[in-house]
Amino acid sequence: MLLYGPDGEPITESNSETTQGAGPWWHEGALGDSLQGGPRIYGLDRAATRRRTRRAFFTNPLFGAAVEIAVALLIGDEFTYSPLNADKTAQQALADLWDTNDLGQLMSNRLVTEYLLDGELCAVFPLEDLGDQPARLAHLDIDRGVTLKADVLQGVTQVRAPSGSGGELTWDAGEFVWTAHNALWNDVRGWPVAMRAVAPAEAYLNLLGHRLNTHDLQGRILGVQTVFVDRKDPNSRAIFNEKRAAYRRLPSKGGVLTLAKVLADDGKTVISDEINFNTPASGAANAQHDARAFVRLTALCLLGLPEHYMGEGGTVTRTTADSMTLPAIRSVLRIHAALRSHLDRIYRADLVRRHGPERVYTVRTYDVRDGGLTRVEKKKRVKAGQIEVPWSFPTISQDTLDERIRRAEAAQRHNWASPQTLSASLGFDTAEEVQRLAAAGQPFGRSGTPPPPPPDPEGGDKNAGS
Repeated sequence: MLLYGPDGEPITESNSETTQGAGPWWHEGALGDSLQGGPRIYGLDRAATRRRTRRAFFTNPLFGAAVEIAVALLIGDEFTYSPLNADKTAQQALADLWDTNDLGQLMSNRLVTEYLLDGELCAVFPLEDLGDQPARLAHLDIDRGVTLKADVLQGVTQVRAPSGSGGELTWDAGEFVWTAHNALWNDVRGWPVAMRAVAPAEAYLNLLGHRLNTHDLQGRILGVQTVFVDRKDPNSRAIFNEKRAAYRRLPSKGGVLTLAKVLADDGKTVISDEINFNTPASGAANAQHDARAFVRLTALCLLGLPEHYMGEGGTVTRTTADSMTLPAIRSVLRIHAALRSHLDRIYRADLVRRHGPERVYTVRTYDVRDGGLTRVEKKKRVKAGQIEVPWSFPTISQDTLDERIRRAEAAQRHNWASPQTLSASLGFDTAEEVQRLAAAGQPFGRSGTPPPPPPDPEGGDKNAGS
């Protein structure tokens, strides 16, 4: 007898100390070439792990929905950037990069999902010299033969990928940006963020299929008939077949069955035909608890999402939901940091490409004195690598809207935060609101008196209707 795993392959016995065999679970194996994605590293085939995660996204409803929820939590549709604290050259380069590549759409519809499923992002610039022109970026499909050249001190120094004509394209340092999740111990290649959620999601689907098969079988077998057969009676088999034919097809809408009772030879014992209707197996009562356990495992393995994010409320209350959300928030902030770093390096590489590595840019800084009572504006000349872009990701918080409003009002009263920070903490797009208020002739971030009412029409009575 063979036991089969979620992938349909036979499960083989393994031991981390004695076995180096292949199978659906974690096996110790020889260390592979991590730069090329190698056949094995830490007992896993990296390319197979990536493809398994991708396949689960499209074929496993629970896993696919969990990834979609995670992407919505990570990026939503609120990704943008605030005004850059640098000179006009740097500001224009950022605006060109955003517009040429539609970064908002790229992040929402592609990069975040690929980072969760692949754990690796590789942005490349055009190989031809564009001069001082915005570049159209490309993000390579990591599963299409992408290989790297790297060392411990400099990291990734070259990226190679097959071209459409059968050749090979090469990008050297400064022509690409590489980001990898869990690139540990000098291993520059990454692992899918969502890889640990695949096995619970597959197990859940298998369990659900088993439950559905059980109920379908029970639904088609409406009843089991028991017929008395006297082995001494030569006609008993014919009687059995006759009764089986009579009860073989039960009415779809129900009906009346006629059963006979026969006295035994002693005149006392009653011999009767019997028919029993099936009821769901007792194990079906535990299906909900089994499913909830797998939903919880899938959610926890994907960004630490609480189970109620997957639509399974269970015994979650308002108090427990708040405490369960904190791990998800921390995981989201970690991925935000990785994506922010990826975009920063893209912007800086584009600045160097357009204006050279020695070009310096003017940024404004403030020297705060007297406990914040006075400040002195200063101008500082920096290279591209020291410019930080204020990318604006969705605010992730477990606080209610009332709590955030009270915090913002307290910070405003005591002058603890800037109007831009307070606006963003409440979910407003600061850059967009500044422009809209300016178009209406109103300043941003001031709680002054409301604008005066429009003047009364000529000849009108201002007290009319009072």
